[in-house]
Amino acid sequence: MKKIIASLLFAACLGFAGNASAAVQEFGPDFARFVIDVKDWTATPIANGAQFISADKTCSVVIAVDKNGGQTAEAICKAIAQQSGMSDAQEVSKAADTYVVKGTVQGQTTMISVSIQNDNFYCISITGDIQKGSSFIDTLDEKK
Repeated sequence: MKKIIASLLFAACLGFAGNASAAVQEFGPDFARFVIDVKDWTATPIANGAQFISADKTCSVVIAVDKNGGQTAEAICKAIAQQSGMSDAQEVSKAADTYVVKGTVQGQTTMISVSIQNDNFYCISITGDIQKGSSFIDTLDEKK
């Protein structure tokens, strides 16, 4: 898990309503592949996921998947936020299998969301333009 957190944090600090011709691409580990419309975004595969940077470079999104090791979404999210150096972390939402925090990482507004699904956790980190990143991840889906 430390490797995925390190990869996620490194990628996050480097500073989705598709149509029929959308640039949908597949990413993620063999046990949990996902697809997303990368039109107008630069995609770079990372360990267990990918980093995406908007064309205008105002937003970076990292999506990573790994085994949860029996941990809760809240515990994983808080660990990722702490290791990223997030200051002023504030809980945005908390549900049975999802936890979201928002704060500042290296002077940039960052939102980290962790969801648990079966034995996996899905982490989405949005840095910069949160609205743009949120719209981008609307096209995120599991590979069918």
